Amino acid sequence: MSYQQYLSCISALNDQFRYYKTLESLFEQDQWAALPQEGGAYRQQVAAHIAQQKAGLFFGEDARAAAEYFAGADLGSMEDEVERGLIRTFLFRYRNARRTPAKLTRQYSMLRADAMNAWRLAREKEDFQIFRPRLEQVFSLKKQIALAIDPDAPAFDTLVGLTDEGTGCTESSQEFEILSQGLNRLLRRIQNSPVRPDLALLSQEEDPARMESFARRLARESGLSADRSSFDNRVVHGFTSFMGPRDARISTPRNRTLSLVFTYLHEAGHAMYASGGNDRVNAANMWGGIEGGFHEAMARFNENMVGRSRAYWEHYYPQLQQEFPSFRGISLDRFYLAMNAVRPSLKRIAADEVTYSLHVILRYELERDYFSGQLAVDEMEERWNELSEKYLGLRPANATQGILQDMHWAGDYIGYFQSYALGNLYGGQLLEAVHRELPDLDTQLAQGCFDKLNVWLDKNVRQYGCCFTAGQLSEKISGKRLDARPFLRYLEEKYTALYQL
Repeated sequence: MSYQQYLSCISALNDQFRYYKTLESLFEQDQWAALPQEGGAYRQQVAAHIAQQKAGLFFGEDARAAAEYFAGADLGSMEDEVERGLIRTFLFRYRNARRTPAKLTRQYSMLRADAMNAWRLAREKEDFQIFRPRLEQVFSLKKQIALAIDPDAPAFDTLVGLTDEGTGCTESSQEFEILSQGLNRLLRRIQNSPVRPDLALLSQEEDPARMESFARRLARESGLSADRSSFDNRVVHGFTSFMGPRDARISTPRNRTLSLVFTYLHEAGHAMYASGGNDRVNAANMWGGIEGGFHEAMARFNENMVGRSRAYWEHYYPQLQQEFPSFRGISLDRFYLAMNAVRPSLKRIAADEVTYSLHVILRYELERDYFSGQLAVDEMEERWNELSEKYLGLRPANATQGILQDMHWAGDYIGYFQSYALGNLYGGQLLEAVHRELPDLDTQLAQGCFDKLNVWLDKNVRQYGCCFTAGQLSEKISGKRLDARPFLRYLEEKYTALYQL
């Protein structure tokens, strides 16, 4: 067979792989929005079957022959970005599928429903011990899977790489060390500042339907296409499902406070990225964006670096005041400070820009230490509480405030937490690159104009889908694979002004 014939072979396999991924996304959305509790067991049987079918794509003779043909390919010398991406992702998936025993895949898929139910019950009872046996099983199976994929690599390196392809534990840990030191220095300066934000402002409750309408409008005006996305409000935690090259589904909870605006802006960042591939990328089923940290970068960039900027609210604050009269007597300065208030808290999803990454590093270190054999599941709750005191100065009063607050470990997101902090770092690198080419960005945002920004993001990020790894695209845009310093510079500039440091 020729190069083109092998390329056609892996292209067809990629098409089928993405079809299965779409089915899994539909299952995920349904699980959180509509699936009754007693329907979970059968759903997991179906999900396990789909997972087996997806993995089975890589066990045919054509897949084996293509893997042998491309094994020695010099991807770095290939100029065609789509073809290079197709080959890279095929080899990555082929390795993972062929090396993961089908028995483990099925065991893990079947365990997920039990794990999720145990997590929910444990949260209700505020008792980690209800979830602990399932967590031990989940972690044990994940470790077995990681070692099967690469017996010569540390298990956590493999798990991090499954989420953030091309990024290992060593690289992440090095930048997280720089990040945590910088964040702690900035946090101490902020805590010593005499400036005190009015924290009650953002907890004001408004009519939920009007708040939802306002938040959705802001998401649309940031660039989210009504023809490529839809909204659902039946879940307890916001997320976006990627169903197709022009189909992103945003699911959010209902909320009476302004936090809903930032939830929508965050998910709009995901949705615009997932549905922003160019025609050739979409035709090749390479749409959706880079999973893991870079996707979080696009979401947190839209939520925070755009949505929490003063320039953004110079345009939207008068509209907010018109829509919600309770804000009419509050100045923009007072509102802007409250919106960006820094206050360590126990809840990750409610954390401010300065402390958010500390929440992530806490969870990352727990996973890292477990998979390196330094921490047992029985010890994790106490270690969580110790790290919470270390990084945030706060100790959870119960497990629901602490180790049970996230669904990730029950929902197959082990080795994912680092992505949130990586997203902040990639976002900092993106912001500096944007400002170099769009020095009038703040002026544009203050006028409610997002055209130039979205053109830049489409050209430099969104159009490529998942043709690059995060490190490759970051280096293409900013000159460095991963660098904590731009994000720290962004925070220093912003919060020095806010808190008069």
